[in-house]
Amino acid sequence: MNSLFHVLTKQHGEDLAPLRCNEQTMRRLARYFEDLVTENGLPALVIEGRCLNGHPSREEDRLVRVAAVGRRFYLFSCDRNCDARTWDPETTDRLVAIEEKDYHELETGPFVLVTEPRFCGLLASRAVSDEKDRSSKGYDVVWTFDPNVVFTAIEYLMARIGVQQPAERDGLEALLHSSTASSSSLRLALAFTTKLTMLMQRQNDLEIATNRISSAISSTLDIESILQSAVEEAGRALNARRAALVLWQEGTSLPEGMSVYERHEDEAVWHEPARPREDFSAAPESAPFELPVSAGPLEVPVTYRDKVIGVLVVEDDRPGRNWEDEEVLMVKTVSDQLAVAISHARLFKQMQKQATTDSLTGLYNHGCFQERLDHELKLSDRYRHQVSLILLDLDQLKRINDTYGHVAGDAALCHVAQAMQSSVREVDVCARYGGEEFCIVLPQCGREHALEVAERLREAIASIFVTRVGQVTASIGVATYPTDAKVKDDLIEMADRAMYLAKAAGRNRVRTLMHRTNLDLNVYAGSPAGDE
Repeated sequence: MNSLFHVLTKQHGEDLAPLRCNEQTMRRLARYFEDLVTENGLPALVIEGRCLNGHPSREEDRLVRVAAVGRRFYLFSCDRNCDARTWDPETTDRLVAIEEKDYHELETGPFVLVTEPRFCGLLASRAVSDEKDRSSKGYDVVWTFDPNVVFTAIEYLMARIGVQQPAERDGLEALLHSSTASSSSLRLALAFTTKLTMLMQRQNDLEIATNRISSAISSTLDIESILQSAVEEAGRALNARRAALVLWQEGTSLPEGMSVYERHEDEAVWHEPARPREDFSAAPESAPFELPVSAGPLEVPVTYRDKVIGVLVVEDDRPGRNWEDEEVLMVKTVSDQLAVAISHARLFKQMQKQATTDSLTGLYNHGCFQERLDHELKLSDRYRHQVSLILLDLDQLKRINDTYGHVAGDAALCHVAQAMQSSVREVDVCARYGGEEFCIVLPQCGREHALEVAERLREAIASIFVTRVGQVTASIGVATYPTDAKVKDDLIEMADRAMYLAKAAGRNRVRTLMHRTNLDLNVYAGSPAGDE
């Protein structure tokens, strides 16, 4: 037995022009025929065929509303062993469910037929695969209000009912005598066509918005810009009162922040990222998600590699506002795009961090230190303020490594790094210069203040004992630009000389070449004391 789509296109091919569309459009078109019955109170015979794989409460409500208006509702569907089936219809005097074991082999797409004395119409479809993407499912759809085509469909469906449920055939035949259309209402056909036109326009608008979001995502790795563009476009496209994107902190289910877009009196208002609402404060690592189908928040998880990394929320509290299938699809598409964009941005940030930081201590590395120092010296020349440089060397690291092992030596280096970060301002640049040497760039800082910072740092390093090692100390040199040196290399050399003076004077000291003692000068004229 052939499908209804095949029968119609074979016998009435010249009158029917299949339209290729996605699943959401196909389902919407089928629902428009149901709307013709319910909105116009048509006491029509309705015959429909589809897999019962929709949202249970919504689909049941649709059947009840159509059956309550129509004279009789015949529903062809797959049997209860279908894996895709999500609900079962409640049979009534007006609703007859006809389960077919081979339904999916016969009907690959839904169909719906409506007929009554003043009007008739039908829609039939078949599933097709995209030639480029086999996983992408689409449909060829035909519809008509021609009584001759509808009569062909009725004859075919009567034959199927006669095979599946012979007892229903006589009742159906009697109904047909009182429901056969002699003509088709132009007004009802126009109502359907108008809805179809609006649907196509709406889908085009949503597709344009989705493409704009995709373009914005591909044009930058600035995650804040990506989030703002995506939430704003989604809010505008859906004409929503409010749209928000909540992200979880990387590797956790704790909220990181929220980008919000709101519309007040037709004016869009942006809000800075804020603390998420309580009901968005956590998300499971993986959980089944059911898309909303009625008014209320439309919440779609942002999922990457089976892990929830956030949630995209769209809200609209206007009466009668329902989320249509294509709107849900658009939000889901944006969610998928954001998941990839967020992951790429985080990966880029991680790569940037790896390229600029020392893997052991987490401080800036030597190359980044050189770049930041160049930058601060240029600002110093432009605005005529001082820049100080602290260079320190961890005392006797070789002895620590030889005595306690390199693990202990690494712990000592990390201890120095932590002491540095806790002793300086946020604008100061802490870096590992190389080996056991560290440096700090102090923008807008003169020599006297730099010496105070260096002494505070020396005390912080020496005040805490490192496991297995005990007390560690550092020798520190300070130089200031442009007082002590006029170029970068000279500034580094001056700080290096001062550091070696501190080592020569007995280690665990702070020195600057502008405060040298005779002992310092004598020692530096020879070679620095110590093991390093």
